[in-house]
Amino acid sequence: MSAVRIALDVSFAKLIGIGVGVYASQLWNALAPLLGERLVPIFSRFARPPRGARRTVGERIDTVMRDLWWHQAGVTLAARRRGAALLHLPAGLGPVAGRFPVVTTIHDVMPIRLAALFRPWYRRYAGIVMPRLARRSRIIITVSETAKQEIAEEFGLGPERIRVIPHGVDPGFRPLATDDPRALDVRHRYGLPERFVLAVGSIEPRKNLDRLLQAIGLLRSRADMRDIALVHSGPEGWHPEHVWQRAQDLGLNGATRFLGYTPAPDLQVLYGLARAFVYPSLWEAFGLPVIEAMACGCPVVTSGLSSLPEIAGDAALFVDPLSVEDIASGVAAVWGNDPQRAALIARGLERARHFTWERAARDTVAVYETALA
Repeated sequence: MSAVRIALDVSFAKLIGIGVGVYASQLWNALAPLLGERLVPIFSRFARPPRGARRTVGERIDTVMRDLWWHQAGVTLAARRRGAALLHLPAGLGPVAGRFPVVTTIHDVMPIRLAALFRPWYRRYAGIVMPRLARRSRIIITVSETAKQEIAEEFGLGPERIRVIPHGVDPGFRPLATDDPRALDVRHRYGLPERFVLAVGSIEPRKNLDRLLQAIGLLRSRADMRDIALVHSGPEGWHPEHVWQRAQDLGLNGATRFLGYTPAPDLQVLYGLARAFVYPSLWEAFGLPVIEAMACGCPVVTSGLSSLPEIAGDAALFVDPLSVEDIASGVAAVWGNDPQRAALIARGLERARHFTWERAARDTVAVYETALA
């Protein structure tokens, strides 16, 4: 493969700093030293980061142009112009027709199976594009065995066409030193409470923040946990107003802090300051914040559904995300139990070492070689 060029669509790396955006960005960085000039990053001129929490008319037009022009035609034209022999589409979106060789990363089939949890435009678009793109791709990459099984079932594909390559964790996510000056700075800038549990992810129905808020309200009614607070890091997604309303209805406005999107250096500190990380998501193909928290030495309480037990192994406390009481019990078990916290921290640090972007990049290059062969 010495002279063969690989085009990688990095539009999402330029567009968002969470989820698929992190995957595209980190993979790009890790592939570069392995492939050198053979790696050709391409991106849509309509991939512009949002300027605020609410999407403007211009940003909605950018979305339509990316979906109808870039994903269906522009990305292939750009790959051809750069002399690439293979195109990697890292967000599960791309041309449904044509003969140009493609490898596609499909993270999950949630927009199809759990369509009600996504914006109407995206779920309709993904419902049309994703099955067709999956069937025309030479190889599909996904991020967990759980996701592989669902992709194979949903699209009628043989498992040999799907390769599992887990995410890595950025080396910047590591335990916070007791004398790290960033701790005081982050506490001051974000107005953090003295002790808190942390939640990370976009504000959308799938992340189950409604039940998490109810669990925090339940815990604050206990004499020994009246000081518990919730800090959330992540941008507004779909229907964030439901979360604001729930916090207000429960009288939690003084016990919750919604920080919006926080850059990775600040997020690393947040994990280090939190008493626990809580991630009661209804469905995840991987759940990158789980291993980020583990790498930072933050004990994890997470959902027992989907891929999360596969990813977290024995290094997390699992709860039923459909039960407010069970979420509350899981948080309480970590909040006030130092031996439990210490055990989870130790197991989490060991677990996180298995996930590196260098390993993901090497496995991805092997997929390219197979696809070209």
